[in-house]
Amino acid sequence: MTVSDKLISALNRTLDIAGTKIKIQYYTQTVGSVWDDEITYAQSGTDYWVSGIVFPVRGIKGSTEAVLLEQGKLINSDKRVYVQGDVQFNGSLFDTIVQIGSPNGDLFSTITDGAEMWETNGTPVYKKQYVRRMTGSTL
Repeated sequence: MTVSDKLISALNRTLDIAGTKIKIQYYTQTVGSVWDDEITYAQSGTDYWVSGIVFPVRGIKGSTEAVLLEQGKLINSDKRVYVQGDVQFNGSLFDTIVQIGSPNGDLFSTITDGAEMWETNGTPVYKKQYVRRMTGSTL
């Protein structure tokens, strides 16, 4: 068993014990014509369920989170989600909505540039993604 396999196995055990069910939905975006700025979304594919560990944003002095909070890229009510490294959150062709909790839960949007992946020997082990609770009218 390689180091990557051992790390992934340890993460999977942790997710089994402490993980929360997370539903990820991918949406493609269509912008109206030249005269119409209306944006419409269509779900792309089926719901993707994973297990993840969710923490609130803390912004401890000197941390990356503290810098992101100071820059206004994060707010105190945002969440930090840890999942397996192969989970896709953001892409150039789709937008992502994250539901934390099963069967019902709060809906979150991913924060652009809010993802960080850790890998070993070229194998993704786990990923951190910042998410923000969606408010008001959604989908």
